[in-house]
Amino acid sequence: MIKNNLASNQESDLTIILSQFGREKFSDRFLGYISKNFSKYPIIYSDGDANGTGRRISEKYQAKLKLQYIEYKQEIKFNDFYSMMVNSLSNVKTKYVMLCDNDDFIIESGVQKLISFLDENEEYVSAGSPTLLLQINGFSEDVFGKNIYFDSIYPFYREYEPLNESDNQIKESFLRFQPNYYYIFRSEVLLNIWKDILKIDFSDLTIMEFFFQLKTFTYGNQYTLKNNLHYVRQTGTGTFAKGYDFSDNLVRNNLPNDVRNLAKNISHHYDSTQTATDDIYESILSNYALSLNHYLPHNVMRFRFQRLFKIKIFLKIALSKLTFLKNIYFLLKEKRLMLKLKKLYGKEVYKKTALELQKIKNYLKSK
Repeated sequence: MIKNNLASNQESDLTIILSQFGREKFSDRFLGYISKNFSKYPIIYSDGDANGTGRRISEKYQAKLKLQYIEYKQEIKFNDFYSMMVNSLSNVKTKYVMLCDNDDFIIESGVQKLISFLDENEEYVSAGSPTLLLQINGFSEDVFGKNIYFDSIYPFYREYEPLNESDNQIKESFLRFQPNYYYIFRSEVLLNIWKDILKIDFSDLTIMEFFFQLKTFTYGNQYTLKNNLHYVRQTGTGTFAKGYDFSDNLVRNNLPNDVRNLAKNISHHYDSTQTATDDIYESILSNYALSLNHYLPHNVMRFRFQRLFKIKIFLKIALSKLTFLKNIYFLLKEKRLMLKLKKLYGKEVYKKTALELQKIKNYLKSK
């Protein structure tokens, strides 16, 4: 039976891991926001650049935060990143841990709800909630700005996982991907997941994220609390926003081998009495291939229909210059989103969440 004691205060049971490889100004922003609003959680700041900038940022906040700074120079793609994550997680002393990117934000009230849930439900190894996306100055890579709008929430949410049938879980994970990377985990579980990631040494991060999700369910259950918000992501700053080239990635990395290694590992850890290991292996390969059938047509359209793509880009650039109309559209879209969240969260939860979202806006407009 699921328990959810929302009144408990577990301020010392969570460690936040902030990993950095580039974009140091976002790390400064992330730590600056936390230091101004809540500083009770220990933070491990893992610096993959190790060029001195991260150290200076950490020194800036040492007196305000429970901050541990770790340098891990990344030279070998992506093995050094995986090693840095294992090293960081090995330094966690708390019961729970949460991964964060430096261009994102945490909603404290939502985090506390998830910690309370995990405290009361030992059979669950991770818990999270739908992620909210925000954009700055028209989906720019700006660190601060005057035009801040909340854009959307992630579209796919499965409340309880794993699903009853392993084949359904695999299909849903590939075709209706629900990222759990920023969920709160029991610390030993997340450390073990990253140890496996390091051992396999995926050459592609998208395959690693599929593995991350499916591997979670080999340790226990996962809960997604729909009427809650614990994490806000800035959109327009990531790899896909800059133009992810699947074909180039396919040639330079070893995606086929990554997928086979994923399938081999996961199939041996699912309950063999439920579904044969070979069937799970084949299900993973088939559903990943099916996911590509949905993804690739959109990806190659710019090469097959170059003239139409150029027209699309021209219109996008032209519309982006109509700042006044564009901001009206963003404002109306945000108002519609807030009405949706109010209905989803309920009046009391929404009121508390809206105050925290306004804090984020005020902070982003402060410089």
